[in-house]
Order: sequence, then C-alpha cells, then structure tokens
Amino acid sequence: MAKILRHSMVMCCAILMCLSSNSFAARYNGGVAINIDQNVNFNFNIANQGNRTATVWYSNNMAIAIEGASGSTYERATMEKIVALMAASKASFEEFTGLRNLSLNGSYKGRPTIQIPKDNNGAGGLAAHGAFGLSVGSGLFNPFYERVRQGNISIDQVWLYEMNRNFYKTGSNGWNAWIDWAMDGNNSAYGYWTVGFNNAAAFWIVDDLGVGLHYFGKDYARFRQDHRDELNKYLNNNAYTFDNVWATSKLPWRNGTINTLMSAVLLEWYETLGGKAFVQRLYQQIDNNPRLSNRFAHQQARDNWYRIVSRASRSDQAQYFENTLRWSISSSAKAQIQNELGGNNGGGGGGNDSDIIIEAEDAQLFGLFKIGNDSAASAGQYIHAEYQGKYYSENVEANRAELSFTAPKAGLYALKGTTFAPNNQADSFYIKVNDNPRQVWDTNNTSYYEEMDVNYRNEANQVEIDISAGQHKIVVYIREDGTRLDRLRLVRIGEGNGGQDDGENGGYDGIPRPITIEAESANLSGEFKVGSDSAAQGGAYIDSAYSGSYYEGNASNPHRAKMSFIATGAGRYLVKGTAYSPTQSADSFWVQVNDGDIHLWDTLATAAYDEMDVNSRGNTNSLEVQLNEGQNTITVYVREDGTRLDQLRLLPVDGNGGGEEPPIPEPEVNLLVNGDFETGNSTGWVSGYSATTTTTTSAYSGNYALLSKDRSAWYHGPKQDVISMLKVGSSYKLSAMVRMVSGSSTKIESRLLTRDSAGHVWHKLGQVSGTTAWQEISAEFTIQASGSLTNAELFFFGPDAGKSFIIDEVSLTEQ
Repeated sequence: MAKILRHSMVMCCAILMCLSSNSFAARYNGGVAINIDQNVNFNFNIANQGNRTATVWYSNNMAIAIEGASGSTYERATMEKIVALMAASKASFEEFTGLRNLSLNGSYKGRPTIQIPKDNNGAGGLAAHGAFGLSVGSGLFNPFYERVRQGNISIDQVWLYEMNRNFYKTGSNGWNAWIDWAMDGNNSAYGYWTVGFNNAAAFWIVDDLGVGLHYFGKDYARFRQDHRDELNKYLNNNAYTFDNVWATSKLPWRNGTINTLMSAVLLEWYETLGGKAFVQRLYQQIDNNPRLSNRFAHQQARDNWYRIVSRASRSDQAQYFENTLRWSISSSAKAQIQNELGGNNGGGGGGNDSDIIIEAEDAQLFGLFKIGNDSAASAGQYIHAEYQGKYYSENVEANRAELSFTAPKAGLYALKGTTFAPNNQADSFYIKVNDNPRQVWDTNNTSYYEEMDVNYRNEANQVEIDISAGQHKIVVYIREDGTRLDRLRLVRIGEGNGGQDDGENGGYDGIPRPITIEAESANLSGEFKVGSDSAAQGGAYIDSAYSGSYYEGNASNPHRAKMSFIATGAGRYLVKGTAYSPTQSADSFWVQVNDGDIHLWDTLATAAYDEMDVNSRGNTNSLEVQLNEGQNTITVYVREDGTRLDQLRLLPVDGNGGGEEPPIPEPEVNLLVNGDFETGNSTGWVSGYSATTTTTTSAYSGNYALLSKDRSAWYHGPKQDVISMLKVGSSYKLSAMVRMVSGSSTKIESRLLTRDSAGHVWHKLGQVSGTTAWQEISAEFTIQASGSLTNAELFFFGPDAGKSFIIDEVSLTEQ
C-alpha cells in the first residue's frame, strides 16, 4: 500500500502541473444580483477597528462591507461575482466539514459578512473561530477585485485560510483535542493541525468551486508543489521519523514548522484516497475517537490519525502510516480497524472475497435519514432518523436511503444487515431490492450492532436474491424512526439464474448482441457529475462544469467515468455515443475500452443530444473495438470540460455478430408433456408433495395455464417426471412464465431432482421474486451423473405455505 500510494502521488503531481489554474467543478457559476447600501455605520469588530462608515454589497446570503467606499468605488458586475464567490466558498466549506448554521460574527442584516477595513492591522487577514466572520484589508482586497474584473476568477489563499478558521472546531471540544500533540518538551510548543487544514483547504475548496488559486503571485500548481517538495524531503530520507520531525518544533532541513507537512499529507490524502468524499468522511471521523489524555500523548495521536484516515478511505492504512510516514501504530488500533473494515475485503464479520459489503453511510440519503457517528459501528458510522417514537406507513418514499452496489459475479446471494434497535418501537425498516416489491424488515431488537439475516415479514426469514453481474440498488425506507442501519452484506451462496448467469459458462451464449450503456450508471471520479435534462435518454447525463479549460496530452486525469458492462459474446463492436456540446470549446472526450488504446473523440459541435459514431482523431472516423465475452469496461475522461455524455452503444460488426441479427435457428422441440397446458387439463403434471394441481384460464398465452394451490409448505408445487427425456452429458434449456395469484413472495423457482449411484441431488435452475406480473424463469444446464441416472423430476415451487401461483409456457429443449 505504501509504495502504491507514493507512486500515485507522483502521478498526480505530474498531472496537476500540466493543468491550467482552473479546476473542473461547478459550485461557482458566476455573479448574482446584489443590493448596495451606502453610508452605513458598520462595526469592523474582527480587526478591532470599531464603527466606521462603509458601503455594503450584499445578496440574499452573503454581504461584503468595505470601509470608506461608495457605491461607485467598485464596478457592480464585478462585485456581483465576488459576492457570489464568497457565498459559494462558504457553501463549499459547509459541505466538506458538515458544519452548517454557524453563528455570525459581525453580520449585516442577518447575513454572513466579510469585513474589509482599510488597514486591518497591517492589511492581513483575521477570522473568528467557530463562528462565521472574517476580515481582509483593502491592500489584499483591491488586487483581488482587479483580477476578477479582468476575468481572472482566482481566489486568494488568505480568504480560504481565514474562512477555514470559521469552520474548524475549537475549544474544549475542538478537533485538536483528538489529533494535536506537543512538538517537544514544552507544552505550549505544538503544531496546530488547524493551520494544516487552513492551507490544505485551499486546494479542495478551489477544486470544488472550479476557480483558480492566487497566493502572492503563485498559482494552484506552484503553491501545491511547494507543499509537495517539503513532503518529498521527508518521504525520501529514511532517517526522518515521527520522533525527529513530527515531534520537534522545527523541520530539520529548514527554519519552518511542522504545519507545512500537516498541510502536505492532507493534500496527499485528498488526491489519492477519494477526493471530496474522503475529506467529508475525514471531518466526520476526527472526534469519533478517544480524546487525547494530554498534549504529550504521541501514541494516542498517531493511533487516532490512523483510525481517521482508514475509516475515511474505507481501507486499512497501517502500511502507509508505518512504512511511508514512518509512524508507529499500536497493535490495538490496528486490530480495531481490521475488525471494523475486515482487512482487505472492506468488511468484517466473517466475510470473504466474494462478499459484497455496503456501508450504510455511503448511501444517497433523502428526507429524515442522516449519518451518525459511533466507534462501535462498522467504519465508525451508521444511518438513522432521530428517535421520536413515530411510525411511517404513508409517503415512505420521502425518507429513504439508496444503496447502489456492483456485483462482480452473478449468483444467488443471502442478504444480511447489521442494525441497532434502541427499543421495541424502533426495530424495523422497509426494504426493496432493485425493482422488486417493498417489504417490511423486522430487525433484531438489540441495543448494540448485530448482524442478522434480512427478513421479509410474513414472507421469508432469510432473504435470498438472485442477481446478475453489474449494477444493482437496495433502497431502505424509514418505518420506525430511531432504528439504525450500520451496513448490508451480500454473501454468495450458489449459482442462480441471475438474469444472465446460470453457473455454467456465465450465461453468455457466445453471440454478440447490441449493448446500451446509460452514462449516469457510471462510477464517477473527480469532477464528473450527473445532470438532469428531460431531453436526455433516461432524463440524465454526465459532464464536468464548463469553464473553458481542457486536459491535453493524455487521458490519465482524475476526472473520469468508468462504465462496466456485459458482452454476451466476444468480437468486434462499433462504438456509438450520444453527446451534447454546449460550445465549440466543449466538444471532446478521451475514451478507453478495457485496457486498450486511449482515443481522442471529437463529438458533434451541436447543443443537442445527437448520436454519432465515436471517432479517434487522426486514426478513424468510426471506432471499432474488441470486446471479451462477459465483463468489459469503457472509461471516458474529461478533455474539454462541459461536454455532456448521455449514452453509449456498442454494436457487433464481425463474424460472431456481423452487425446483423443472428440467424433464426430451427424450431426447438419441447421435451415436456403438455408444456403449454392447451389440452385444458393437467396431463403430464402432478403435485410434488402436498398441493392441488389444476388448470386455470388466467394464462400468459393461449387459453389455459397451470395453477398450484392448497400448498402446505414452500416446497409444494407441480412436477413432471423427465427421466426419459434427459441424457447424461447433454445440455438443456428450461424456460417458463410464472406469477403469483395474489400478493407477493420471496421467490418462485424451478429445481431438478436427480438420482444416480451417489444418491439424490437438487439442482437449482432459476428463480424470480414472485409478483402478480408474469416473469420468466430461464436456465441452461448440463446433465451430469455418477454412474447411471435413475430418476429425474422437474419441480416448480417457492412461495410460502398457503400462497398460490401459476405457471405457463413451460419449455425444456435440448441444446
């Protein structure tokens, strides 16, 4: 991990140095309408200037008071941009730190206010701590104003340095009570992580704003490199350790303080461990640790930082702290993180590499759902609604948590959840998997975090879901407020139909078929974001904010969208894309398929969603790529910011698909007796165990279907003896249409029971969640036996006892 992290930093450095000073975010979008009040008697209290005559420029949510100015001193259009920029900066800090509704220091008409006295005790910057209010002298404000007036939207580092003080917890419950230590034997000589955050915040805030950085003539890249150079001196000299650098008051190679290294490692973590989302989690984790016993508790401080960064990055960072930073970490702290995060697989609780771990705090939250901190929870966090003893049965969509995940392999998964129920009035959720019906989930009634099998009340005590490889979504809804959800875990327990996977060869028949990928389904990094537009396919697209800048040279930048998809057969495919180009300076992407060449794609320069052949500048007007059967990826990188991507399509063009529809096969012979039930009776079918098997006119097609009712157990249902139809070593395909008579069920499934010299064996062929809508069960399988096959019966069952279901158009064909 240590070597990988350092290598990544070198790459990031090279990339960022090639960029313009502008980043690629969207929070700052230009000026806003303002009011101007002149001859105001304003108290410039932060700089201890007292009451002075001033003019105030203000919007609905931000004000700037400037001593001695009049309404004509500054151009209105420029001040509209500056007021908007200050408001956007404050909003960005609120999102990163999670601190909102700070009290105000020196407000104007109840608005957060920036104070600009003439001298500011030397034209520097000052700030309130834990309350919003900062002061910058006119000597710094006026050059800033001139840059903005001339079109250079770059914010001074001093603004962000001081604003960070507003958003940094101080006092007895301040963040430094968990992370700061004395630098030598003097209790008053210690390095403030406050200052480290002051400088580091300048990087992630300007990235979020999408503007440039200005630091006494230095831009973003130069200011960043200064920090990187200091960190490199430490990392590249193994003689430097925590004890002789981080725990001394001066850096050994220059007359400086440890604060620079603090800023530099914060910047490194931001760039390599997850960007904005990482920093947001880092702030949330600072005080989710044991308080330091005193200023000389160096081991406690190191352990806390290790816990904070590991939890925020969702990965155990022991090797980085011990091998790269050369900080010693206690065995107890490492054991705690390994237990929380489960080592390399990202989850604890007895998981393995095939488990899928979904931390609840990673969900997209709506309504009353919010994140809570608790060191006893996995990764230190959970989600819940505040307990008020309320119960929700209507309009539950308003209060939901959407947990998206990727299944690397299709199959049948058991769904498990870790919950905390403070009392018996707060021990349930509603839960929905993909597009299946919403169900009631009764959690364990325990006031501690405990993993359990997810259940569906009155349906199933252990929920099993049959899913394909790729993207899926679980939605959890508030039912009884106060119930906590820590995480979900999906444990693969066997092969299933999975939409595409029957457990034999991935479920793919080798025939390439057209593939459609909605861009908003991508895994987005950097400044890529999802936008809404009813004119786009599915109502959404992805892009980065337009600022007139672009990435040149190569596509190895952090702003990318990675799309995973399935190809049913290997072969060459034509790549088509639907894009929208708002201007001629925003009409290109970089594109890479799997690990192949990186292509420069020039989109159509039209402000409309137009599909075109993806091209490769200088190579081909129509890009064709080789895909593997099964899992593939397309990665799209930002080249010119603002270009929108709506959809990609891949069309087969050669031998395996030929760009044409596959040839129509000869009609297959249904081996089953009375598979369509159009005899009007149940000939060929009998009840498996105890049930009534009869025909019904509620058919999928034709006049009749088969009804299974009076079932006294979940495994009761119709069956047919198929021993005379099957041959050992041959492959077969089963298909059937099924539905519930009423209500819903966890599943309707089909199984084959065979007997050979080794005994009886059940083979799962496929299943669906039972609803009143017709659904297809489909599976392909090969008959295998130990010795001779002496018995074979095809069953349909699955719903709980007492629930009736229907089957129709049952087909068994040899492949």
